[in-house]
Amino acid sequence: MKMLLIPVCVAGALLLPNSESTVPTGSVAGTVTFDGDRPDPLPNLSPKEEETKGCHHDDHPMDLTDRTLLIGEKGGIANVVVTIDVDDADVKPREEPVELDQKSCRFEPHVLVMRVGETIRYANSDETNHNIHTYAKKNKNINNNVAGGSNYEMVLDKEETVKIGCDIHPWMNGYVFITEASHFAVSDENGNFTIEGLPAGTYKAEYWHETLGKGKADVTVADGQPAKLDITMSEEKKGGGRRRR
Repeated sequence: MKMLLIPVCVAGALLLPNSESTVPTGSVAGTVTFDGDRPDPLPNLSPKEEETKGCHHDDHPMDLTDRTLLIGEKGGIANVVVTIDVDDADVKPREEPVELDQKSCRFEPHVLVMRVGETIRYANSDETNHNIHTYAKKNKNINNNVAGGSNYEMVLDKEETVKIGCDIHPWMNGYVFITEASHFAVSDENGNFTIEGLPAGTYKAEYWHETLGKGKADVTVADGQPAKLDITMSEEKKGGGRRRR
C-alpha cells in the first residue's frame, strides 16, 4: 500500500515530508530588547488634512505613529526581522502572492518578509490613489500608480531589503525584506518572536532593524525542544548589536 505524503506548512515554509523523515518540531523564541537609555518616542507624523482625503476607514483609524523605532513599555523592539537558514531544508516559495496592503495611508505591515522568487501583491484598500515607489538595488525599481481598490503584483527574485514609499502621501514608508533563509519571524510590538519547525542543530541566527542595524547570534535547538534566544540592540552598536544566548 502506498503512503500518502501530505505537505505541512510550518513557520511560513512548505515542508514536503518523505517516508524516512518527520516534520521538525524544534523552535526558537525570544525577545529583542533595547540596550541603554531608552530614547524619547518619535513625534507622530503630521500630514496636512487635505492630504488625508480617502485615507479614513471606520474599522481602521489612521495611525500616525512614526514606526521608525518602536520600543514597548518593557524595552522590546518591534519590527526586527530574525532569520535562520537550515541547510537542505525543503522549502518552497509560497504559490499565492504575499500581500502588502495600503490601508489608512500606511503600509501594512510596516515590515514584510518574503522569500526570493515569491510574488508580492501591493494592494490598495483606500479610496485614494497611491503610487508605490521602491528603492531597490538588485530587484526592479517601480514607481507605479495603484488606484483605490486595485493592486499591483510583481516577482522579487533577488535577496535584499527594499525601502518603499508613496510620493502622493510622503509620510508612508515601509520595508520589504527578501531573503533566501528557510525560516524567519518579525518581532511584535513587545519585541517577541518565535520561529518554529526547526530540526535539531546549532544555527547562526541573523537579525535586522531599519535604524539599529543588524547582527548575528548562535542558537542551539534540541530535537523537539524550544530554544531561547534573547537579543539586545542599541543606537551605539548599529550594524552589530549586543546579543546573548
